[in-house]
Amino acid sequence: MRPLHIRRAFAAATAVAAMAAALAPTARAAEPPSPVSLSTNRPHHAAPGTDAGRIPATTNLTARLYLGTRDPDGLGAFLTAVTTPTSPHYRHFLTPTQYERRFGVTPSTRHRIRQWLTSAHLRITADAPHYLQLVGTEADFARALGTGIHRYNTPGGTVQAPAGDLRVPPSLTQDVRGIEGFAFNVPAAARPLGRPEPNSIDQQAACSSYFGERPATTLPKAYGRTQTYAPCPYTPPLLRGTYGVTASGATGKGRTVAIVGAYGSPTAEQDANTYATATGDHPFRPGQYRERLTPSDWNITKACAPPESWAGEQALDVEMAHGYAPDADILYVGANSCLDADLMDAESYIIDHRAADAISNSWAEVIHTSRPHLSPDLLRAWNMLFRQAAAEGIGVYFAAGDCGDQSPDATPGGLNCDPNTTQAQADFPSGSPWVTSVGGTTLATTKDGSYAWETSMGDNLSILSPQATEWEPMPGLFTFGSGGGPSDFGRPWYQRGTVPASLAHGHRVTPDISMEGDGALPVMIGYTVSGRYETVGYGGTSAATPAFAALQADAEQLSGHSLGFANPLLYAMRNAGVFRDIRDPSRPTAVIRDMGPEAGTYRYLLYTLGHDHGLKATKGYDMSSGLGSPAPSYLDWFRRQGGWRAKR
Repeated sequence: MRPLHIRRAFAAATAVAAMAAALAPTARAAEPPSPVSLSTNRPHHAAPGTDAGRIPATTNLTARLYLGTRDPDGLGAFLTAVTTPTSPHYRHFLTPTQYERRFGVTPSTRHRIRQWLTSAHLRITADAPHYLQLVGTEADFARALGTGIHRYNTPGGTVQAPAGDLRVPPSLTQDVRGIEGFAFNVPAAARPLGRPEPNSIDQQAACSSYFGERPATTLPKAYGRTQTYAPCPYTPPLLRGTYGVTASGATGKGRTVAIVGAYGSPTAEQDANTYATATGDHPFRPGQYRERLTPSDWNITKACAPPESWAGEQALDVEMAHGYAPDADILYVGANSCLDADLMDAESYIIDHRAADAISNSWAEVIHTSRPHLSPDLLRAWNMLFRQAAAEGIGVYFAAGDCGDQSPDATPGGLNCDPNTTQAQADFPSGSPWVTSVGGTTLATTKDGSYAWETSMGDNLSILSPQATEWEPMPGLFTFGSGGGPSDFGRPWYQRGTVPASLAHGHRVTPDISMEGDGALPVMIGYTVSGRYETVGYGGTSAATPAFAALQADAEQLSGHSLGFANPLLYAMRNAGVFRDIRDPSRPTAVIRDMGPEAGTYRYLLYTLGHDHGLKATKGYDMSSGLGSPAPSYLDWFRRQGGWRAKR
């Protein structure tokens, strides 16, 4: 907004100009109002000292103009009311059509936006509910937006970005959310978060049927005592019992869980059915599992992990969701790549059609990186989409990440860390205030398969010395840990009173909730690799996220209501006795993973547990496990309460 003295001068000048025009014998057409700046679109690295000059005016560019809302203040008030359990308007959700009529950009406004763009010689190649796809030269974009595109030298390489703030006609400032796509040479790219073991499950590998059952007497001691082999990979029947699903009687019947990933496996349903049968569960009913894929449009790029890597993630997400909610419908929507534009198209398909009650996402990006991925406009566009989901009663769940606080110090050992990270941070979109961030825990069970304990998901790795006489180094190098920390967004209302100010510093903090996902004590999945079906151990918040999304489907079945955006209710339940408070272990706790004879030198791995990098699991809310993990009383609460009954 202009300073007050400038606004007054502008108003006076406008009045004088209007009077002169009225008195003139032949009045000319009024000049169009001056364009106004959007909030800055330039990333922090696009500083004058790094400016390498403007790109050629004839350079062809493609960008997306993301649309906003006709009533931003009204949307904010509506979302607070519809998601706050104590509000009389709680859960009075809108259909997609109602949302569009109440908050979407009007057809006349869309027409004005098109006129503005085409008058600058930009071509509109796609007209979607949330954006317009634009093609033109650098000169065309500069003409429309009031600033040129420059190159900037950064530690991660040369990138492109606007030289100044983007400017739009004043009548469109709330309708244009941002413009993204032409700003960077490096496209925004998400990564799958699941971590598979390097070998399929070897029948010759030793494992325990429960934590501490089988001592590794032939291997060196650690911390002065003989350690035990890690539990065999967990399967859904055991996990359902541990988290109270079996006792609740819930199966997710009548609900739909959507899963968004990149690409798609041609054998996903067959693999899931084989896996369910092998683990004692029922395969999908006809039509219970659906996919939305367009292989002919796939953009297989070096920026993305290959489709084979995403196939393992898809199997993990589908099989965990089906395992925790066996009767829920599962919809897998495969984006055409791991780039944000394609992932957003996949997400928006579900939201625009209200095709699911919950959306599970096991992928992530980092905002602060030496290779810029996420522009401010793109962050605003994502949050706008998540706000629409909240208005429609769709819960959106994102994995919190597998690299602890995601700081550069974690990168040397962390297997799932981004080597370009520049600071400790929460992953995105997990850090959005309009999604539920799901962290991971390390789960131990008893001899009868019931719950023993949980600790923070954070593993230090040691290997056998060449002489096989000791483990080195000790206590090991950080390799894996649940993500969390302050995000780039302001502190949301639902975290006040729960998240300590010493952690938040005025920001939204992650995660919100956690479940089993440790790679040292992994879940088992089955999928086809190179034409052969295999069972493998898989770990990460990728395992926890579809699990919690499915648990929410169970809760919705029990309550008889759509829960929608979960966070306000989760934080309102913090004192209801429905979460297990996760703590770091009071003494060194370790297990030995036997990877099987084919692993050779790395057959035996010692994992020291409860060492999340930069994050601690303490009493109450913490940035390693959030509110904790859902106890069996969590689902029982929904059965007894029928959702939430506000105390008047």
